Amino acid sequence: MPLPELYFNADNGYLEGLVRGFKAGILSQADYLNLVQCETLEDLKLHLQSTDYGSFLANEASPLTVSVIDDKLKEKMVVEFRHMRNQSYEPLFHFSVFYSYVKLKEQECRNIVWIAECIAQRHRAKIDNYIPIF
Repeated sequence: MPLPELYFNADNGYLEGLVRGFKAGILSQADYLNLVQCETLEDLKLHLQSTDYGSFLANEASPLTVSVIDDKLKEKMVVEFRHMRNQSYEPLFHFSVFYSYVKLKEQECRNIVWIAECIAQRHRAKIDNYIPIF
């Protein structure tokens, strides 16, 4: 007598957990508020280290530039997407969750680059003009 509850999400459970974990790692409004308070790109780097971005800029030498931050953000996003894609098989490969996640991460990267540009150019008046994710 099979129990369907035992097999619920047996095929896609890891991938679902992975997507939920990545979603939980998207910057919160409090993170954005902390980012806009940064005075230098080094401050921005330090704050990002306390988030899911971790030490993605750890090996970058000073002075840090906006283009380096942008390149590393895109690199991190591509690595995460490829990991999700590699864990899925044909029915889930075209699933809209992947597309949604990538679009959210792209906007988050644009927001971080916007804040970094405002800090680098000392243009604090427009630093709050990023697009909120949620």
